[in-house]
Amino acid sequence: MTPHIANDVLIMLDAPAALGGGGMGSTLFMVVMIVGIFYFLLFRPQQKQAKEQQALLAGLKKDDHVVTGAGIYGKIWAVKDETVILELARDVRVEMEKSSIRRKITDGDATPIKQK
Repeated sequence: MTPHIANDVLIMLDAPAALGGGGMGSTLFMVVMIVGIFYFLLFRPQQKQAKEQQALLAGLKKDDHVVTGAGIYGKIWAVKDETVILELARDVRVEMEKSSIRRKITDGDATPIKQK
């Protein structure tokens, strides 16, 4: 920065104090506003999404069609405490953690596994 620009920046930063404002109250207000913005834009939506995921996992039952985090489509064959057994095709079953289930497939989402 050139000396002129540096002086202008210092003058602008010092202006609120010179005008009698900008004390501890306004600084505290700005910090509270920033924390509030972070809460409503970041933390609250993340908590809501976590609650929805927990509700999804708690509501899993046999014959639900689901998609895992890895993109594997399957039908729940059995539900245990911490795991589910997914049927990927006829007589092809995989045991996975419940937390790996990302969403339930509804009728309009995709074609479910057809049994022959």
